[in-house]
Amino acid sequence: MAVMRDSDSISIYLHIPFCRSRCAYCDFNTYAGFEKLLPAYVNSLKKEIQLTGRFVQGNEEIKSVYFGGGTPTLMSAQYFTELINLICDAYTVKPQAEISTEANPCELTMDYLALIAAAGVNRLSIGMQSAVSRELKLLGRRHNKEDVAAAVTSARQAGFENINLDLIFGIPGQTLDSFRESLNFAAQLESQHLSLYALTLEEATPLAEAVRKGEIPAPDEDLAADMYAMAMEMLEELDYCQYEISNWSRSGLYECRHNLQYWRNQAYLGFGAGAHSHYYESRWENHASIEKYISSIDSARPGRLSPAAVEIERLDTQTMIQETIMMSLRLTREGLNDRHFKLRFGITIEELFGDEISLLIDQGLLEWAYPEKVRRLRLTHRGRMLGNQVFMRFMGD
Repeated sequence: MAVMRDSDSISIYLHIPFCRSRCAYCDFNTYAGFEKLLPAYVNSLKKEIQLTGRFVQGNEEIKSVYFGGGTPTLMSAQYFTELINLICDAYTVKPQAEISTEANPCELTMDYLALIAAAGVNRLSIGMQSAVSRELKLLGRRHNKEDVAAAVTSARQAGFENINLDLIFGIPGQTLDSFRESLNFAAQLESQHLSLYALTLEEATPLAEAVRKGEIPAPDEDLAADMYAMAMEMLEELDYCQYEISNWSRSGLYECRHNLQYWRNQAYLGFGAGAHSHYYESRWENHASIEKYISSIDSARPGRLSPAAVEIERLDTQTMIQETIMMSLRLTREGLNDRHFKLRFGITIEELFGDEISLLIDQGLLEWAYPEKVRRLRLTHRGRMLGNQVFMRFMGD
């Protein structure tokens, strides 16, 4: 079965794994108290960007750059300038490319935001998580809702016109009313984008340990589902358009281009400790340790696609098909484009999974839709609530 490249646009992710403190629920590849390694780490990022850039084809353009963490805004504005300039030198970056950074609200001043905006950052993703003090304390966050409001105000004064707020639901002790309070607060700030994530208890986190000891109640999955259903209804009334299972855009105009690259299962390059890459038929993950990442880059020799990769995996066609279906179905409006799928894999999705699709349509979880006269397979409203059950139907051997 032939597999064609779906796009000549790629995205870049830079992992900045430094934090002032770790949140109680965090299981990401982040480290607190390692800021002294930041200068050496940035130098390694620069080298990795340059080395990997030699393998990228000349007709491939960078559509988005995303600084994630960790807390990228622990970096000086000068580091943002140097890294963005280097990417522009090493790759062909599209005009008006989306360049995002994650940020904690209590560390953002207008002067700093103006400097990173001047460096090229044009989208800000602020970790609000909740507007309720008790919930923020339980999560181990260091800010309050006033810090969030101040950060959004400063960002606008610094020239940012595209601001995302992250929120968490399903927090132990959270109620429908308290989650509604957080949603209302975020909407009143008139952010252009909202990302809503159900809390997942990850092993070895302080929050999971507190639940095991009976110090706090376990998250209520049924209540979390009710919160999600409430958010879908409420945000639609507030002029937010849901375009992905966990993401809403104001009037449908501010969809995150970087994350769309992931959900369309298209190519991206990840730089930094623990960063993941998916470059067409290959996938790899960098060394997670900051020190090991730095040493692997320092000893890197030209001629290897990813000098910090632990192992490079070659993807087979079945894996690419399954992942394309699962990721595309997360897109609640766009869904899976029937024509694009056939062009990419040389076969229709119905030829592969006709019985599964018919069953899921009968169950009211999937639908064929025709926006702009394009045939697309999409989750129904009910299907969004039961997305994992739908995805599993396509994951068999």
